[in-house]
Amino acid sequence: MINRSFPILLISLLLLTSCDKEMVYDHYVSLENGIWKWNDVAVFDINVTDTLSLNNIFIQVRHSTDYPMSNLYMFVNVKGPKGQFRRDTVNLVLATPEGKWTGIGSGHLRELRLLYKSQTRFGLPGNYNISIEQAMRKAELPVSDVGVRIERIIPE
Repeated sequence: MINRSFPILLISLLLLTSCDKEMVYDHYVSLENGIWKWNDVAVFDINVTDTLSLNNIFIQVRHSTDYPMSNLYMFVNVKGPKGQFRRDTVNLVLATPEGKWTGIGSGHLRELRLLYKSQTRFGLPGNYNISIEQAMRKAELPVSDVGVRIERIIPE
């Protein structure tokens, strides 16, 4: 006899896996004690097999409301499967000039994402390494997590 809860479990699993069709990669690195130090590098190894689709690449940050400034500069390094290298400096605006946090969240934690590269096609299959470093003048910042998300652009 089949357990009556099995069909419900199966349907639930199918729904959960089909909700985010455009997501290719989504991962966070948690920083020790919720502090991002100068020498902390968040590293993401991404295995790319699809070289035809267009993708949006996002940098994601979770920070405390104790963050002392309105922005966060970061160095983003991308290394391709054949040793290609790109380094960018990006600025993530965390608060408006009036001091209102731009990220979502409640309590002392805010989360937001920055569109790093839009409509990007990976030229070669293989392992891509993305590393992110904080580039502020403060040696320690109240940032708890740094992430990378890649979304496939689904043609309409």
